[in-house]
Amino acid sequence: MAAIRLTQGRVDTLRPRKTVRNVRDAELKGYGVRIMPSGTKRYFIHSQHRGHRVWKIVGDAAVISEAEARARARTMLAALRDDRDIEAEVSGDALFETVAEEVFTRYGRRWKPRTLAVNRRYLQNQILPFFAGRPVAEIDREEVQRWFRSLHATPAAANRSAPILSVIMQQAEAWGYRPDGGNPCKNIRRYRQKRSERFLSPEEYRRLGMALDGHEARQPFRVAALRLLLLTGCRKSEIVTLEWLSTAEQKCTGAAA
Repeated sequence: MAAIRLTQGRVDTLRPRKTVRNVRDAELKGYGVRIMPSGTKRYFIHSQHRGHRVWKIVGDAAVISEAEARARARTMLAALRDDRDIEAEVSGDALFETVAEEVFTRYGRRWKPRTLAVNRRYLQNQILPFFAGRPVAEIDREEVQRWFRSLHATPAAANRSAPILSVIMQQAEAWGYRPDGGNPCKNIRRYRQKRSERFLSPEEYRRLGMALDGHEARQPFRVAALRLLLLTGCRKSEIVTLEWLSTAEQKCTGAAA
């Protein structure tokens, strides 16, 4: 992590990179500035208090000067040294929906297109209605639990949405919108879901057969695979990985039988 003597001029010249960048002050230990990929700069303190790591936002570089931030940081660090209780919280200026969109834009590249589309639907339908407008730094475990309980009528959607919210909180922490170790989604107990099984009725089998007949000329192998699934009850992976036996293999199999 870089360390230089921070001044207003030097802070102004710091440029964003593709990842979060922390620049510590070479003079005041525990004080520094964080540069976000978006270009936002925030002064912070980072130290130890009662055996725990404390990370706290001092102020936004667009709002306060470096000199003012240094004075605030000095006071806050002194409070830590004097063992006065100081909460490791951050200034809540980043709204949840803003951070969520940044996560979907940047982190979402890791998801397959279909997964990204499905996750975005859960974001829009299950997550944003509850958290939109809230500062992402202020969302705590109790609030996440209330959100999860509010989805009790749709347990499958709740269970699918929880990991998405967790990723958003995880990246918010990594990018400096939340303090380190502050993911409020950890250890959420998922809803138990009953497995449902239903068999096709004779009429449904008849309609499915007609539909397969209509596609057989264009997709013979896929239609054959679907018919095998219907007739055998095998898993899809078992059907699509089947291979033809050679003549010699067929004779050996016949002899063995």
